[in-house]
Formats: sequence, structure tokens, C-alpha cells
Amino acid sequence: MNKPRILLSHPTGNQNVRNAVASLAEREMLAEFWTTVAWNAHSGWNRLLPSGMRTLLERRAYPDVPRERIRCVPSRELIRLGAGSTPLNRLLTSGERPFSIIGVYRHFDGKVARRVGSLRPDAVYGYEGGALETFREARRLGIKTIYEQTSSYWYWVRDLLKQEAERSPAWLGLLPNLADSAEHLRWKDEELSLADTIFVASEHVRRTLAGAVPEEKIRVVRYGAPEIRRRERMATDPARPLRVLFVGVLVQHKGIGYLLDAIDRLGSQVELTLVGRRFQPHSRVDEACRRWRWFETLSHGQVLDVMMESDVLVLPSLGEGFGLVVAEALACGLPAIITPNVGASDLIHDGQEGFVVPVCSADAIAERLETLDRDRELLAAMSRHAQATAAGNSWASYRANFAETLGAVVACQS
Repeated sequence: MNKPRILLSHPTGNQNVRNAVASLAEREMLAEFWTTVAWNAHSGWNRLLPSGMRTLLERRAYPDVPRERIRCVPSRELIRLGAGSTPLNRLLTSGERPFSIIGVYRHFDGKVARRVGSLRPDAVYGYEGGALETFREARRLGIKTIYEQTSSYWYWVRDLLKQEAERSPAWLGLLPNLADSAEHLRWKDEELSLADTIFVASEHVRRTLAGAVPEEKIRVVRYGAPEIRRRERMATDPARPLRVLFVGVLVQHKGIGYLLDAIDRLGSQVELTLVGRRFQPHSRVDEACRRWRWFETLSHGQVLDVMMESDVLVLPSLGEGFGLVVAEALACGLPAIITPNVGASDLIHDGQEGFVVPVCSADAIAERLETLDRDRELLAAMSRHAQATAAGNSWASYRANFAETLGAVVACQS
């Protein structure tokens, strides 16, 4: 049987996209991969760039994909990235303006759509918010359409965040998803309706789609974890403060307010490290960034290094499609405290690789942190369980599952 030829497109790329496209390339199923920027980290230009821009661009490298299979649409994305640290940022990149993230996605999607007719792949694989024109053209030509829903279903998220805005009005400015326009939601609605099959990375996302998408259209392929990093046995000295880590944008959608409340209750028992950009000025977050160790941005390798220096990851998101940082933390031997609305809760057995706490509960977070601070032997045991679970859910396993599932879907629909 001939292998299917897949056109896969994603404007900005990340770890799961890199592994998805590498999976297809390894198995000779990749017709083309479309993105905005595919950076060569070994380029001479790399050494001339400011460190911040170099870090951003190095995240856009695809070393496992043949260069001749990659197509780039760089102009708008490079302007968006370049404006990020300048006074022009809000003017150029806010809302749905041409150089906003939404504007970049739509312009990119149009370019990919124009390629579909000449390439004629067996299927197109697109991601949330960046596949509408591609899917319209593919359906017109009788080409299979496959969609990856990376986040919780948007109407589920909207209702959740409206409740949070009423419950915690002081954090309203850090709930950016509430600003999504009706037009943007209609765009994603049509993408979803045009998809023959929908891939999701967690049972959580599947649950949020209940009633909106026929169950038989959904396939769950869980993301993977990086290679296990050898770690010395977790320090058991209870006199040393518990080293707590948060990785993600510092917004209330990710539960930052509940984490900071929990940290305040524990005082000198803990030390906090924050890795992630501030969305906008906010007195509570700004004070935490001054008080604790804070990194606005780090390379992927540097994030893993910080994980190796930490004792526990806390990601108390109100809603998270997966949460790659959880799998990465487990690979580093870091137990995780998360909510059931984090998709990576599929990897956490409560009390084994970490804890699953109720959404919007600073008390529950504080109680679990206090337990780990008091019982360092439990912390060490959880660290061992975390790495064992990560080893069983590697990116290699993801690549195999992704290609097998995708191949079966395309063959079944042919």
C-alpha cells in the first residue's frame, strides 16, 4: 500500500509540531511542511543576533525535517517578533491587526491554501486558528482535512473565564482569551466543521468538545516527554526551603493568582521561580517578579536546566489543552501539582507523580506544597515515579502513535 502524502502546516511551531512533522518525515509521509520561520541554528547570522531574538528564533529550528520539504512564509512573523520589545508592539500586533498573531495565522493560511491545488496531497493537517482557507480549498478538491485542536474548546474556555472574571475581578486584565472577537470564534468554528478528523492530545480536550463534535471524529494522541535527565536523589533536608517552579505566561488563565496566594501562605518554607513573560502590568504579578527569581524567556534547554534545580512544578491552570511543561518536568524528576483541567493530568496519578488539585484553590495548592516540604522522602519517591512515567511516554512513542493513527485515518477515509 502506498504511503499517504501529508501537507502539514503550523505558523509558529513548538515541541509537539516538531515531533509531528519529524514523525511524517521519518516515515516518508511528509509531502511538505509549511511554517513562517524555519531557523538554521548553525547559520552565521545566528551569532550576530541579540540574545533574546536568537533564543526566539532557535525555537523555530526543525533539524529532523529535510530542508527541501519545508516552505516558509516569514514576512509578517518576523515583523511581529521584531516589534515585541519596542514601543510599536501594541500598535502593530494587538487584536487582529495584520502583524498580530491572528493576522499572521490568517495570512499564512491563505498562502498554504494556494499551494494545496498544485501539490495535491492525500491530506492536509492543520492547527487551530490557522487552517480555514486551507480546509476550504482541500474540501473543494476532495482532499482529506485533519485538524489538531490544541486547546480546550473555545466556548468552554469562554464560559470558564467569565466565571473567573466574576469570582476574581482584580485579575480581569490577565484573562486575555475573553477578548477574542466573534469573528475569530466563527473562523475557528468553521475550521472545526470542515475537519474530517480532529486530533487532540488529552482526554480533557475531548471532554470539552462533547456535544460540539461527533465522538467518532476525535482521536486522542498524547504528547510526549523529552529524554530522561539523570538526577541525583532528591535532597531530603527539610531545613532547606522547597523550590517551587512555575513555567508559562503569567496570566490568570494559568492560575498564577492562585499560585501566588498559596506561596504567600507558606512564607519562608518555599522559594519560587517564575519562567514566562508578563502579559501586561499587574501589581500582584509585578511584585512577585521583583520578590522571587523571574526569567522572562529562556531557551528550551535552559528551562530544563531550571527544572533540574527545582523540587516541584506547579501549573494550576483553569484550562490547558495539554501542558508540555508537565511532561518536561516529569522527565527531569520533578513532581507536578496541576488541576484536572490540565490535559497532562492524563500522566499524573494523584499522590504518585504529583497531585491533582481542584481548580481555583490556593488552599489546596498550599496544602500539597506543605506536604512535600514536610515529607522529603515522599518528594523523592514522587521524583522517581515522575521519571518512570515520562520514560513510558516519550516523544519516540508519540511519533510512532501519531504516524500510525494519521495513516489509518487517511486510509480509512480514502
